[in-house]
Amino acid sequence: MRLYFKRAELLLRQGEAGVYLLERNGEQVATFKHEREAVAEFNRIRRSLEIEFPPSEVSAAERKASLEGYLKDNLVKHNSLRAGPAKKPAKSRTFG
Repeated sequence: MRLYFKRAELLLRQGEAGVYLLERNGEQVATFKHEREAVAEFNRIRRSLEIEFPPSEVSAAERKASLEGYLKDNLVKHNSLRAGPAKKPAKSRTFG
């Protein structure tokens, strides 16, 4: 498991022997034995940091560039508007 809050460099990861490590800016903040406690603490710190580091507004040009990049990376592999004939259903291969 790995949770990351980029704006504040907050990282929760699973270490050796099932121990959960909570780090901020590369320094270890806390360790936990149980995942539930670790996630709860990560979320508590993240919520307080979201107030300190509010999200920045994204301009229309940045949104457009992001969408174009996404579409370039995830092109459709088939054409649903093909002009060819429709496919025929498979025939049964059972002999009766």
